[in-house]
Order: sequence, then structure tokens, then C-alpha cells
Amino acid sequence: MLDKYFIRPTRLRQLRRGPLGPHLDDLAAELHRQGFALSTGQNRLSLCARFGAFARSEGVDVADFDDSLAQRFLEDLATEGVFPEAQLATSLLLSHLRAKGVSAPAVSTPPLVRAPLMDAYDVYLRDVKGLQPSTREAYLRTATRFMQWVGDWGRKLAKVSRADVLTYVSSSLASAPSSSWGKHLTSETRAFLRFLGGEGHAPLGLEAAVPRTARWRLDTIPKHLPWEKVRQLIDSVDVMHPHGMRDKAVLLCLAVLGLRNADVRRMRLADIRWRTGELHLPQTKSAKARVLPMPKEVGAAVADYVLHGRPMVDDPEVFVRHKAPRGVFTTPSGINAIVREHLLRTGIAAPSKGAHMLRHSMATRLVNAGVPIKTIADVLGHTSIDTTAIYTKVDVTRLAMAALPFPAMGGAQ
Repeated sequence: MLDKYFIRPTRLRQLRRGPLGPHLDDLAAELHRQGFALSTGQNRLSLCARFGAFARSEGVDVADFDDSLAQRFLEDLATEGVFPEAQLATSLLLSHLRAKGVSAPAVSTPPLVRAPLMDAYDVYLRDVKGLQPSTREAYLRTATRFMQWVGDWGRKLAKVSRADVLTYVSSSLASAPSSSWGKHLTSETRAFLRFLGGEGHAPLGLEAAVPRTARWRLDTIPKHLPWEKVRQLIDSVDVMHPHGMRDKAVLLCLAVLGLRNADVRRMRLADIRWRTGELHLPQTKSAKARVLPMPKEVGAAVADYVLHGRPMVDDPEVFVRHKAPRGVFTTPSGINAIVREHLLRTGIAAPSKGAHMLRHSMATRLVNAGVPIKTIADVLGHTSIDTTAIYTKVDVTRLAMAALPFPAMGGAQ
């Protein structure tokens, strides 16, 4: 498969010479499958060949390729100049050889063992408070931060006093990067102290020493775009190429269905009921399944992408990366980048460049259209209707009706 990236017979013979020859052919096939561009594939395969030549000069057989050899190669290569993709190429080759069983597996460092107390707290957060994994991680980070402070302070947990807690929280809030961060710190510390007291690890009532931060839950206005601007954004996408088909379908899912970033990334082909025009979301942030109707425009855009634009990959998710390495979006940044790219391309000034801004825009449009707040909460998948209540702040029509007349000046009637 090297001939997918190289044409000259002399270059092909050169690459296939030596112990790495057949492995480079297999690696080229894998790069081609993942959709690597011609120039990128040539660059990485050439660097892998140089790595093989270096190993031969060091007297190292392919079976003994490891990270230390790669590091020596990179240091040697650095004496000749800058090769930005050298580390990626060596890592790619090592992973390929290890996956085939040619080289020994990487020496793995043992995973960090979490303290039994943190394991018990994680179970409490899951089973008692019903928190999702991502939220539990945030609570556990705050708990770990407090335990580190206790250790550095030299106190035993059973001897911590309310004055100690106040000192810790006050010093932490003094360096807080934002009011939101401080709000999370205090509420999460309070929860951990309540758990410690209930389990007998610390005195009862320590959570009362954590001060309340002056930030109210619904004190902000959702960052959103008017629907005309959202429509302009969606209509601006060029669907004459595959990734344009994908981007338009993604924007419609965010702006018309009000899906979260994670919902879009995790949406699977099996979640779509094409005959009934429904989208089944089995796992959401609120831990409850949802069934949403798919409007004709959304369904048509998703179907067009799946049939004519989606790369031939084995992943069950609907939306995938089109640039190499092809595959699912593993982080929120991929979906956010789609929104940001088209906002910049159309020149639309938006208060926020992320995917959640389109979700806010959809909810705001429903509120201004007079849709009951309970219905909006169900569509958005909010557990509490209070979460949805923030959108009533942007109900321009009703706010205008509630405005009082401006008082006359000088006592005039």
C-alpha cells in the first residue's frame, strides 16, 4: 500500500528495504483507511523509515523498538533541524507495531490508586445524590483539594474545626478566578464536609462554616442569537461537499432540537427512528431518556449526510470527523469548532461561539413564541423547571407588557 503515497519505483524499493519494509506497507494502508492526505502520509512514512534506519544503526531489532529508542531518535533528529511531526510519526509506528504483536507492549505505569475515602465518597455521590460521572469528577476534585490542604496544614481530619474550614475556604476564594468557580467551590466543599460528618470521619456540622457566596443561580441572561441570525447561519452552509452536509445537520440538531454538545456527539444511527420521525436519546445529562420528534428539515439534513456525505467508518455515531484520523468526536471542541467556523465565515457577531449558544437560542425562541415553560423544560431535558425559568428573562413580548409607563416630569399629567 506504499504506492498510495509514493510513485517512484526507486523510492518504493528504498522504503521496503530492511526489516521495517512490510510493516510500512501495512502502516500506509492504515493511514489511507483513516483518510490521511497525500503530503501528510508521505511525511509520516518517510519519518518512520528514518526511524527504522536509525534503529538499524543502533543495532536494535524491530521486536525491541520502544519509547527510549524513539526518544534517542528524536534527539538525534533534532541536531539536523526541526521536524514537527517526528514525534507523531514515531508514536504512530510504535502503536502499529505493538498492535500487530511485533514489538513488546509499552511499559505502563500503574494507575493512581484513589484513597478508599474518595471511593466511598464517589459511591455516595452516585447512589445517594444521583450525580452523573462528569459532575462527580468535579466534586471529587474539590474533595481532593480539601484533603490535600488538611494534609499540608498538618491537622488530622477528626480534629478539623469550623475555624479551620473558614480559613481554608477564605484563602481559596481569595484566589478564585471567577464568581462561578467560587460558587462551585463552596457548594462542593459543603457537600463533602456533610459526607465526612455523616460517616464519622470529621466532626458534625463543619459544612455550616462554609460561607455563602453572593452569586444567584438565575442572575444572568442566556447568551443567544435572534432566530433570524440562527437561520442565516444555517442557510450559509455550503452542502455541496461532505463536511458541509455534516455541519448543516449538526447546526440544525443544535438550533432546532436544542441538543447539547454531548447529545450530538453521542447520537447513534440506531437512535433515529426514520419511519416515525423520532430521535431517541437514551443517555442525557439529566440521566433520563428522551424522545424528540425530528422536524422534516432536520431529518432530511441528517439523512442526506448519512447517505451521501458520511465517511465509511465502523463507528455507530452519526457525526464523525472527516479529517484524518477519521472517527468520532471524542471531546466537545469538535462540535464547538463547527459552530465557531461558520459564525466567523458569515461574520455574525455572537455573544458566545460555542454549541450551547444555539441551544440557548432555541429555548429563547420557544419562550418568545409563548410555548409553556413546562413543555420547553421537557424538550430541553431539564430535571427541574427552575433551570428553564432563566429563559423567561428574554421573553421580550411579555416583559414589554409588564413595563410601567414612564412618570411625567414636573407633575404634568
